[in-house]
Amino acid sequence: MTIKKLITVHFHLAVFVSIGFGIAAFNQPDWVLADEEGLFGPLRNNLLFAVAYLLLGQIGLWATRYQKGGYFEALLMGYTFMATAFGAKIYADVNGMPVSPVFVMSLYYFAFAHFLYYFLARPKELDSDPTVG
Repeated sequence: MTIKKLITVHFHLAVFVSIGFGIAAFNQPDWVLADEEGLFGPLRNNLLFAVAYLLLGQIGLWATRYQKGGYFEALLMGYTFMATAFGAKIYADVNGMPVSPVFVMSLYYFAFAHFLYYFLARPKELDSDPTVG
């Protein structure tokens, strides 16, 4: 198996895992932010909205672009995961709440998988054609 195929398989697995964890986060919101006696209820809901946007984005991109080799979309989604991870950490620090480190590290992992797919799994002909993203 070539490195490009391995990265592509890893990317698709990461997409499925991110969708699964996104769905699971709504069944177990404590994975995102521990909420002792409703103290962080509205703040936790803000983070769950971010998870919902990421989940809908992943499902939409999987159904429309990733199966057809949407490399540029993977780059944008990777950036979105990275920005969400960074933003969640800042949001937690500003509001003085304990965001799960597993949640933040998972977002960084999904961003890394998307970046690997974009930078290392693209066919060479896409690199030479500026009109193809």
